[in-house]
Amino acid sequence: MSSGVVGLIELMLIFLPVLFWGLWELWTLKREKKRDAASAERARHAEGQHGPDDRGPQTP
Repeated sequence: MSSGVVGLIELMLIFLPVLFWGLWELWTLKREKKRDAASAERARHAEGQHGPDDRGPQTP
C-alpha cells in the first residue's frame, strides 16, 4: 500500500468519528432546547396561575 492510501485511511479514522460526534452533539442540544422551551411554556400556563377571567393574577 502506498503511503498516500494509508494516510487517507488514518485521516478518515480520525476525522469521521469527530465529525459524527459533533453532529450528534448539535442534534442533542437542539432537542434539549425544544424540550426546555416546551417545559417553560407549560410552567407559564400552569392551571390556577391566573384568575377566572384570565387577565392575570387577582389582587385583593
